[in-house]
Amino acid sequence: MKAVRVILRDAVKQLDRPFSYLVPEGMDKIREGYMVRVPFGNARRTKDALVIEVYDETDSEILSKLKPVESLVTDEPAMNPDQMEIFGKVASRFNCTKGQAVALFVPSFVSAYKDPKVTMVSLVDREQALEKVRSGELRSYNHIRIIEYLAEFGPTEKKVLLNSAKATAAQLKTVADKGIVKQSKVKALPEEEKEEEEIQGRFTEKFELNDAQKNAVEAVTSTVLPQGKKEVFLLHGITGSGKTEVYLNCAEKVVAAGGGVIYMVPEISLTPQTIGWIKGRLGTGVAVLHSRLTDRERFRQWDLIRSGKAKIVVGPRSGIFAPVENLKLIIIDEEHDGSYKSESHPRYNARDIAMMRASVTGAKIILGSATPSVESFYAASNGYYKYLSLPSRARNDSVLPAIRPVDMKEQIKLGAGQILSLPLRNAMARAFASGNQAMLFLNRRGYSRSLVCSDCGQPACCVNCSVAMTLHSSVRGGKPLLICHYCGYTIPASEAECLGCKSRKFIKAGFGTQQLEELLSTLFPAQKILRMDQDSMMSAESYKEVTDSFARGDASILIGTQMIAKGHDFPKVTVVGILGADLMLASSNCKASERAFQLITQAAGRAGRGSDPGEVFIQSLRPDLPLFGYAATGDYKAFYNTEIEYRERMHLPPFKACGQLTIQSEDETGLEIKARELAGYVREFTSYQDERYGFEVFGPVPDVIYELRGRYRMNIMIKAANKSALNAVFSQVAKDFDPREYQISYDNDSVN
Repeated sequence: MKAVRVILRDAVKQLDRPFSYLVPEGMDKIREGYMVRVPFGNARRTKDALVIEVYDETDSEILSKLKPVESLVTDEPAMNPDQMEIFGKVASRFNCTKGQAVALFVPSFVSAYKDPKVTMVSLVDREQALEKVRSGELRSYNHIRIIEYLAEFGPTEKKVLLNSAKATAAQLKTVADKGIVKQSKVKALPEEEKEEEEIQGRFTEKFELNDAQKNAVEAVTSTVLPQGKKEVFLLHGITGSGKTEVYLNCAEKVVAAGGGVIYMVPEISLTPQTIGWIKGRLGTGVAVLHSRLTDRERFRQWDLIRSGKAKIVVGPRSGIFAPVENLKLIIIDEEHDGSYKSESHPRYNARDIAMMRASVTGAKIILGSATPSVESFYAASNGYYKYLSLPSRARNDSVLPAIRPVDMKEQIKLGAGQILSLPLRNAMARAFASGNQAMLFLNRRGYSRSLVCSDCGQPACCVNCSVAMTLHSSVRGGKPLLICHYCGYTIPASEAECLGCKSRKFIKAGFGTQQLEELLSTLFPAQKILRMDQDSMMSAESYKEVTDSFARGDASILIGTQMIAKGHDFPKVTVVGILGADLMLASSNCKASERAFQLITQAAGRAGRGSDPGEVFIQSLRPDLPLFGYAATGDYKAFYNTEIEYRERMHLPPFKACGQLTIQSEDETGLEIKARELAGYVREFTSYQDERYGFEVFGPVPDVIYELRGRYRMNIMIKAANKSALNAVFSQVAKDFDPREYQISYDNDSVN
């Protein structure tokens, strides 16, 4: 009889091995790559599993012990051959089980897809609900977001509400238990294939390529690689140089030749503009995957890819796992962006997965950026990647903006205050008089940076997490609130108490996007202002509404956090202000300088993309820092030379790999003992290894966020010659430390 060997999806370490099952009559179509539902354990429960082998079993004794497969999860294979070939390597590379690797390739929405009914959520009484918000009765910011969303958009599907309001089912239940909202099951609308909305206008416009763009497209598409080979290109182009045109032309050629394409962008850059350009140019065979889709929408997009109807996948880091047929091109736009690295276990980097898939399928990889990561530029400089350059802006009538550092110490003396300098104000006034627009970039949301104790200087901190809380302006007329953006704890600002000295005297420190918005309303009362940050963008439609409105010229000023720094093309923007530039350097991460340079350059790149010249103002208390000088002149290579010298001196990537073990516990005293024990073990183990592995061990030290949701965390950093050496250490630790007693997480790329 036919039997199968399967790997349980999301299997823990103790169960991460093949299990055998019988193939019942009627399921003869089963083959490698199918997801099946199988009975498991003594209880009457089932688990989803990946079929890794189909074989003939003739031993009657074995057959008598095998349980049959219960059902198919999908009617066709969920993983294609190239995915099947690498999922085990992914598990090894990122220190997870094979079952957890399977879960990356086959997301939970695939198994959970059902559509008989949906849960709708609505307010019991809108005015009473808003009064509870205004009165300050509700202390949880997530509860407030749920009510505000329903008040604005009306009855909403539960999944859409939780996704848009960034809330959990438990938080929604709490609001329901208070009698504020009600939930009801309704019949879902029938699932029908929706016709693609026709995309017209500038999104379908083709541009004549300049010589540098033509050379780049030719270099990428002129040859076809056999399976088992890959080729990596670093496309280094200044902002506005036309990297997107290179991507689109390469994708068109690959699809015309029968190949599939994965086009990755950071989640923050996945704007309606980006999607519009890709769909407008490449047609209806495009699937889009991102976190703001409902599970039902995600499944529909995933099914288009799996069936081969969609040849091109657009998405953030999770898009690299999409089951694209005949994958021949992977585009990674803004390749330097930190969002390609997963922040939760398994802590994979999408670029590493791209390299694995390309090695199997014979795909080309384009890493594109105006500010490449130091590691990528180093690889290109040493011949590991092929270097392609776009040194000038694509539009002949556009010129690079003038970039001017501004000394805020002097501006404060002149009475301008700490938010907007006089040169920036004057430039904005000139722009508005000419019918142009301005964008102001501040990498901080909220009303003010924080409240600081006037007696001891400690910021107002969350009682659950050792992080400063952010001050937000009134919610629908209520009192200012202090909000912890890690656990959601919320209190009125007037009730704050210093955790250090118990004083209740606080002063404001710094400023945020909301405070900036209020100042602009005073300075430029005739100009409409739009704000884009995680607090104001409550739904996927919110992004589109704001960007469309600003593109139409409905507003003169757009302010926001890093989400406005990338992926936007507004030709009427001639002034860009980068506020609080010093704050970008206030990080313990060794990549702080690199990230600051990248963010400043990306934000500056929004200016002067049309025919009118642009101006960029970098406001800083330390304008003489070399980094700001490099950013002002757009001198990436000068920045790189300084940074690579520092990295080599400090034994940092690309010269060594940096990994981290994080151990956590609810028992603070016990955690310190276990962390020292773990660090001692790692030091002893690495001391016996060959010197060529170059191990260095540091710590244990408290995590940057030492206490999070009632758990304490400590880190041990390890440097080694490469990631393979780090993984060998992690593997040994996993073998010798019981995960039930030692809660340890592993990261072999901790600087990202």
